[in-house]
Amino acid sequence: MHLLARARLALARHPWAYWLAIAVVAGAVALGTAQTMAGVEAQRRSWGEQQTVWVASMAIEPGQPIHADRHDVPRAVVPVDAVRVAPGDAVARQRIGAGEIITTIDVAARGSASLIPDGWVAFAVRASVEHFAPGDHVRAYSGDLFVAAGVVIDRAESELMVAIPVEAAPAMATALLADSVTLALTSGP
Repeated sequence: MHLLARARLALARHPWAYWLAIAVVAGAVALGTAQTMAGVEAQRRSWGEQQTVWVASMAIEPGQPIHADRHDVPRAVVPVDAVRVAPGDAVARQRIGAGEIITTIDVAARGSASLIPDGWVAFAVRASVEHFAPGDHVRAYSGDLFVAAGVVIDRAESELMVAIPVEAAPAMATALLADSVTLALTSGP
């Protein structure tokens, strides 16, 4: 008789053997899961003390409200300037990826002025705005002369608010008065 046929005949005569086999397999799975979870917990304890931080729940663009969740993470991975309290109605000063720990550098109060980096000033520049978004890095030119590298902090119907280093402010003001500012989109600062 074939081996499989013998096993089926034995299980038909002794149904308790089937349930015993099911119980043994379930016990083995439960034991393996418990051991794995114990190993995970041991690894977690090996990292040391936990600290509560705020983590971005989705990708956030500059000027958008910050949506964050509380998480406990090992103190070893917490940045020095991690936000300790809920961001509330604050907005992002720069791009924040989903799952990133929110830091004080990422958070700005509401409004365009809060997005201007320290030591910079912002100018309203007439431009075709559909190609630009807050947080985009740009280079400003007047004719064939480079004026400054900057960042878009806000956009309106027909103009952009562009922040540039304060040292370049006189050249930008002169170019704006001459109505000769051209913005070029760049991939980074």
